[in-house]
Amino acid sequence: MAILPYLRRIGMRLPLKFQSVPAVVVVMVAFNPFASAEPITVSVAISLKPALQTMDAEYNRASGDTLTFNFGASGTLLGQIKAGAPVDLFISAADKQVSELIKDGLADAAGRQVIARGRLALIVPAKQTDTVTSFKEVATDKVERLAIGQPKTVPAGDYASQALAKADLSANVAEKLVYGTNVRQVLDYVVRGEVDAGLVYATDAKEAGETVKVVELIDPSLHDPIIYRAVVLKDAAHRAAAERFITYLLSDAGQRVLSEKGFDPATAAPQTTAPTTVPAR
Repeated sequence: MAILPYLRRIGMRLPLKFQSVPAVVVVMVAFNPFASAEPITVSVAISLKPALQTMDAEYNRASGDTLTFNFGASGTLLGQIKAGAPVDLFISAADKQVSELIKDGLADAAGRQVIARGRLALIVPAKQTDTVTSFKEVATDKVERLAIGQPKTVPAGDYASQALAKADLSANVAEKLVYGTNVRQVLDYVVRGEVDAGLVYATDAKEAGETVKVVELIDPSLHDPIIYRAVVLKDAAHRAAAERFITYLLSDAGQRVLSEKGFDPATAAPQTTAPTTVPAR
């Protein structure tokens, strides 16, 4: 395979002085001229799972580094790191968990990076007929069970709780709430029809395809900005490799995959106006 077209395809720009260097060497130099292939352990918010699994093999071919992912709720992953889990890189679905690591001296503030942004969506089971048509209707008799993530450990649940409070719906839905241990469990509750509606990331709804209906994208002014923050741990065994992966996530190649999975760009300004309701699929 010709190396220049390959590098363009994965979003890397090659300096002219490397154009005659053998392909394998060139790919490694493009990331770090002094690097050797390393394993990287990444604890990462489960909502990023489809995107990171998609780019895993491509990144390995480009850099030689191998990625080991530990997916879960951001709060749960934070607890594991605090308990001494051997992690090189942490990617959270909110600022809160990364800030807590920095406060505890486990990561450096200067090294944290926003790698993507997201949206919150109200979804219902695809086969549901007498369904809600707006966020406000979760407080009506149309919804007996509303699933959200556990706010203390699941950023999506925290965002959902904020939105319900600011929309003045909390009191009316308090007895309806069903909590998931992560946002994917909330999605599963909806897909299986075990609840009448759920609040998940728009990317999760997209991944679920025709198994759910998107009722509405939640007004982003009702909750904190949904940002995915990456930070290298101070005691990372493979710090340089972890930093290379963050660079890749922010490259054209990494951002393209994230965009294909429904995430907003890392550099995009947070939306502050209500979106148009997304028609049910």
